[in-house]
Amino acid sequence: MKPVKIADFGISEEFGYLPHHDPAQSLSPGNEAWDEFGKEIPKLLMGSDFRKRVQELPPFKVEALNGESDINRAMMILSYIGQSYQWSDNKPATTLPKVLALPWFQVGKMVGRPPILSYQSYASDNWRRLDPRGPIECGNIALLQCFLGGQDEEWFILIHIDIEKKAGKALKAIEDAQAATSNRDADALEIALENLRSSLAAMYQVLCRMPERCDPYIYFHRVRPYIFGWRNNPSLPDGVVYEGVDEYKGVGQKFRGETGAQSAIIPAMDGVLGIEHERDELREYLMEMRTYMPPAHVKFIEAVEAGPSVRTFVKEISRPTITSLFNTCVEIVGDFRAKHLEYAGTYIHAQAQATPGNPSAVGTGGTPFMVYLRKHRDETRKQLIV
Repeated sequence: MKPVKIADFGISEEFGYLPHHDPAQSLSPGNEAWDEFGKEIPKLLMGSDFRKRVQELPPFKVEALNGESDINRAMMILSYIGQSYQWSDNKPATTLPKVLALPWFQVGKMVGRPPILSYQSYASDNWRRLDPRGPIECGNIALLQCFLGGQDEEWFILIHIDIEKKAGKALKAIEDAQAATSNRDADALEIALENLRSSLAAMYQVLCRMPERCDPYIYFHRVRPYIFGWRNNPSLPDGVVYEGVDEYKGVGQKFRGETGAQSAIIPAMDGVLGIEHERDELREYLMEMRTYMPPAHVKFIEAVEAGPSVRTFVKEISRPTITSLFNTCVEIVGDFRAKHLEYAGTYIHAQAQATPGNPSAVGTGGTPFMVYLRKHRDETRKQLIV
């Protein structure tokens, strides 16, 4: 069992899972009409002919994309246009036009994710710094792309970006903790767990800031409707047909909507801390979420899970300071899940169902979210070392 090295997976202590260069703010020449259309989405959604405007766009030139940053921006823009196309009307579209569906599928293949809006495009690839020399954190970042725009939508996503940035130190601590375990170095493990605890605490503090600028009513009625998927959605029982995508053979696709469960942070924490989930429908859902993550992040999670067991080593050395640090890390992961459950109750469950395609009993990922989140929290808190 080999300890992980985050650099092998394109991850760094400075940026975590975020791209190591600020995301591109425009596409390379050839797709100007699409770039401009993406930037205009908040205005175009005020019109009554959004779908017609999409259908009239010129063919997207996938071959014009130049490098990783360009490809990631293309996936973000196509995803935002696709979700807007779907939810811009009271009745969702059962078919996506070829001019949109085909390049979305093709660029999705390039990034290793399905042609639907996922967390990477919604948050991790969707930011710019207000002061280019300043930090990547709330107060110095803004979104590149919105649906309707406004403080609540911006803040909801910016909180996630800030958390992703602060996760970098935790991901490096995973590497250090597994190396210490492999070398049976208790002192090094204590330092690694202290760093893991500090990083988790910093991430949790950012999560607690969500209510500062994101109002539950606005979130439910103006932010959430655009991020739903086509799976377990009562308004799309047969999924969505992607015109021009031969691989799908004209069959409606049922992809899950964007959800924070598509972030690779907590699965990696579960992996290093040995937090296990019962083999049931919930666990299957968590595993399914990995198909919506960048493939390199999934490989990292799998490497962490296959690496030396930090939990076993903590039990073997039985040093009270180390056991306490380890348990604190588990508790903070539990706190993360408890806060997520609290927000789900406040921002979704307590809001009346009032928007087409925005059911209050099912999360954007198409699951009975209150049941799942409660189970996540409870399973985590039961796995302290005593």
